Amino acid sequence: MKGMILAAGYGVRLRPETDKIPKPLFSIGKTNMIKNSIGFFQRHGVKEIAINIYHLGHMIKDELDSIPVGSVNIHLIEEKTLMGTAGGIKGAQPFLDGSEFAVINSDILTNLDLCAAIRFHRKKNALATLVVRENPDPARIGTLKQDRDERLVRFLASRSPEYDASKVSDSLKMFTGVHIFSPEIFKHIPAGRPVGISEETYPALIESGADIFAYDHYGYWADIGTPDSYDAAKLDVAYNRFKPYSI
Repeated sequence: MKGMILAAGYGVRLRPETDKIPKPLFSIGKTNMIKNSIGFFQRHGVKEIAINIYHLGHMIKDELDSIPVGSVNIHLIEEKTLMGTAGGIKGAQPFLDGSEFAVINSDILTNLDLCAAIRFHRKKNALATLVVRENPDPARIGTLKQDRDERLVRFLASRSPEYDASKVSDSLKMFTGVHIFSPEIFKHIPAGRPVGISEETYPALIESGADIFAYDHYGYWADIGTPDSYDAAKLDVAYNRFKPYSI
């Protein structure tokens, strides 16, 4: 199993701070977000990791140079233009292709049991598995829904051909920024241009009835995408509600 950390974005909601420091280098406890993500993968036995960089990528590259040799094998992808979430994954195809792989956003904190999510993905023989959680604000975040077999049948405004309101869970879910893919996913991402996974890839797959599943996470989850959520995450760490992963 290989992994990928998405670390290329501008972090626009955290400006002006992200004009000087890329979001993956924001501190969290005694470490930073990119090292937390690497440590998360390490904890679950994933030591072959792709990382895409763009905005202030030289700073992330310098930080990665400080990681002890032999602890992980990092394949760095320096994007020449911002390629979007799915486009970034496509850019890592030469490294990731040939086996299942997991992808995590560099701006989230979670105590997800990734090994359990991988077992779920394999049991379902899924093309993609999205890790989801209860949605605290559907009007702002948008809604995901799964059926009784955990198949994802609604992704925001997109619905599966098999969507049946009588067989859909009443629970409203949100995507956590962690997904697991089978290598066939690369057939569904065009090359050579930016591609958003939430804007283009997942809606098309859901509407085609592809084997996309949702794995429920009931433990800790936070993102640092806004000043308020970053402050809240730092308090969670300070009060031991979450312990960042270390390398």
